[in-house]
Amino acid sequence: MTAKGTRRAIHGEWTKLRTVPGQLWTVVSLTGAMVGFTALIAASAGEGQSGVLGPAALSLSGVYLAQTAAALVAIAVVSCEYPRMIRTTLAANPRRTTVFLAKAAVTAAVVLAAALPAALGSLAAGRTVLSGRSGFSQLPLSSASLWRAALGTVVYLLLVALLSVGVALVVRHAAAAAGAVMALLYGPYLATLIITMPEHVLHRVQKFSPMTAGLAVQTTTGTGTAPLAPWTGIAVLAAYAGGALVVGWGVLRVRDA
Repeated sequence: MTAKGTRRAIHGEWTKLRTVPGQLWTVVSLTGAMVGFTALIAASAGEGQSGVLGPAALSLSGVYLAQTAAALVAIAVVSCEYPRMIRTTLAANPRRTTVFLAKAAVTAAVVLAAALPAALGSLAAGRTVLSGRSGFSQLPLSSASLWRAALGTVVYLLLVALLSVGVALVVRHAAAAAGAVMALLYGPYLATLIITMPEHVLHRVQKFSPMTAGLAVQTTTGTGTAPLAPWTGIAVLAAYAGGALVVGWGVLRVRDA
């Protein structure tokens, strides 16, 4: 794997992404969705809601919608070539590991570029909406926990995108990949709302579900979305993303279409 070949592969993946307007709008929507949804949740939150989510998590709650955009960006980078174009890509660059790394790198770069302003804008929007309402606590801007939650949210969105790259490489169909990722993220959470579970079972589901475990990084008070330490929760999501990438890389190595 040469540096020149890697740069060429990355440039090719970036060219495919930027020449499809719909995909670029999906990248932009990540930031807009997170900021707008945070403002909406903050405006509609009942008194004491910050005590449930935590003050930082409430100001970053747009992540529940933004993660969908992050997943769709990643799926678009991978799935746009199936079933017709992948053979052309592999003929132009037969080093399949290079193709895999290029897709993951482009996905990570564009999601990171959108997630950073999304987290900052979400914090600003949430704090602005909540500042005029009584009964809502706010962490000071000097709080290390606040910035850990914001940085962790960026990492969370990045890992969701990489998880989606792996799933898309395995499934090789945009709609099916999107459905699989959404089921993986939201399914266990919805199950905890619908099914009555003993507390120890509920906590186990929360600890091993990628969304609830990963979003524990936003916790500043209480147990948050899962009874896990913030970075431990991110590690759970990273394990899901890493596993999906390894399987996706393996599938790309042995199959063309």
